[in-house]
Amino acid sequence: MTSRSRRSLLAALATGTAALAGCTDRSSDATTGQTTTGGRTVTTAPPTSTTQEPSTETETTTEPAMPTTGPPLAGVEAFDEHVPDFMRKWDVPAATVAVARGEDLVFTRGYGYADRETDAVVQPDSLFRIGSISKPITAVTVLELVQRGELSLDDRMVDLLPDLVPDGGPKDPRVGDVTVRNLLTHTAGWSEVEMGYDPVFESRRIAEAEGETTPASAETTLTYVLRQDLSFDPGTAFAYANVGYVFLGRIVEAVTGRSYQEHVQERVLDPLGMDRMQIGNSRRRGRLEDEVRYYDDQNRESVFPDGGTVPVQYGSFSMRTLDAAGGWVGSTVDLCRLFRGFDGMDGVPDVLDEGTRGTMTARPSLDHWEGANQYYGKGWFVVPRSTGEPTLWHNGSVPGSYGFCIRDGPADLTAAVLFNGRSTSRFPTFNREAQSAFITAFSGVSSWPDRDLYDQYD
Repeated sequence: MTSRSRRSLLAALATGTAALAGCTDRSSDATTGQTTTGGRTVTTAPPTSTTQEPSTETETTTEPAMPTTGPPLAGVEAFDEHVPDFMRKWDVPAATVAVARGEDLVFTRGYGYADRETDAVVQPDSLFRIGSISKPITAVTVLELVQRGELSLDDRMVDLLPDLVPDGGPKDPRVGDVTVRNLLTHTAGWSEVEMGYDPVFESRRIAEAEGETTPASAETTLTYVLRQDLSFDPGTAFAYANVGYVFLGRIVEAVTGRSYQEHVQERVLDPLGMDRMQIGNSRRRGRLEDEVRYYDDQNRESVFPDGGTVPVQYGSFSMRTLDAAGGWVGSTVDLCRLFRGFDGMDGVPDVLDEGTRGTMTARPSLDHWEGANQYYGKGWFVVPRSTGEPTLWHNGSVPGSYGFCIRDGPADLTAAVLFNGRSTSRFPTFNREAQSAFITAFSGVSSWPDRDLYDQYD
């Protein structure tokens, strides 16, 4: 990797760092607080710690070596210093990292423990909840349907999902103007800030309001949302909203006649070698094979009838309701594979052609993004570059997990990281320092190994 390419990637990551705090999933509870910085809403959580706070005291003991797994480092030793340092500071049990150059997986590593109680060491391809990194997967799926002519970006949501519309129609008539394009770009009109809560994390409340058994299904949640007012006219403003992508999941089902998960797996994931990915389960007893255990020190009321008070990461929300917005489970290796579906290279057949890729990364015609150094396209934050392909990135977080992935076009590099713990009470700082650890690690890599590790993780 040349110094110019490295600077290109570092600049992209630094840009992402500055913005990530503004796109955090509001996955804690309905009382999550908001502040406004530079015209963008920054989501912060209530002042209750979810992982151990960084210590301000000077340590006098030597930290035990953190277990690591994966192929030889081959010149990428900087990661073994900076990632564990970040994990120790924030008391995160496990992390995995993957880096691809072109369509070759050149680096992958596991750090720490997938399960502290059993001392199970995390593997480079261990499965994690990926949170809102599910949104790019949904966007690629929807755009592939558009590419095939089975769906249009200008199709109206209510025409595609008539069964979800309450008797008498939506409360707000402007819902009739919401299109697939609006849902993809977070311009449909729902603002979690204005609503004061995120409907996908209010399964018990919504089930009670709708007379259904808790947790409320995705369909029940969306019908409830259609009984509420919009916050702005569709297409006139940007407001990051999980519920829009849950609507997109139901649109995929309506157009294809199959479940959202089944269609995504057949059309997008399986062709790209991502066949271990699936929608996760909410409770620990549903933990998948090779899935890590999640850590958080908050307890909350379960959304399940028999749940009582539970650890927030296990049962306080429904992964099945969240599905298309944040319900997928996968590995960092999987996330690197995703980018091969639209990179325009000759190796792995693309899921999206050149024209559809352009549609995915196009800047929306919106005052909010006018003159901005980055914007939300369709499923990705996009950083335009002076030469080459743009940089694409997304982060994701639900209780007990955090991750992000990034594709730097000019440097031809893709990177992903996943953690099985996070800090809710100091999330903006956690977020920033997670990115900073990556930037520092990358700055220590002068060249990437000439190898392809994908075959080791089939």
